[in-house]
Amino acid sequence: MDPMTQSAQITSSQGLADGQNSAAKESKLSVKDLIHWRDPKKSGVVFGLSMLMLLSLAAFSVISVASYLLLALLCVTITFRIYKSVVQAVQKSSDGHPF
Repeated sequence: MDPMTQSAQITSSQGLADGQNSAAKESKLSVKDLIHWRDPKKSGVVFGLSMLMLLSLAAFSVISVASYLLLALLCVTITFRIYKSVVQAVQKSSDGHPF
């Protein structure tokens, strides 16, 4: 392998590592912001959802909690698809599939 190709590969791999490090720093900062309640609305939502999840796991099995969450997600996606179809029919537009 010639030295130019090898140095290009090393540079590109270092660039990926730097990008991954900066993404990890950003995620750590956002978690730190949530823990310190710098944005009370976001922290409240995260706290409320995590408490709801913990309480539901205390009362029900993991399989039933996961299945109900997935069923709720399926209902939301079907409702969104029907809504987009109705809007498309009313406006007589030729939008593509919403997903």
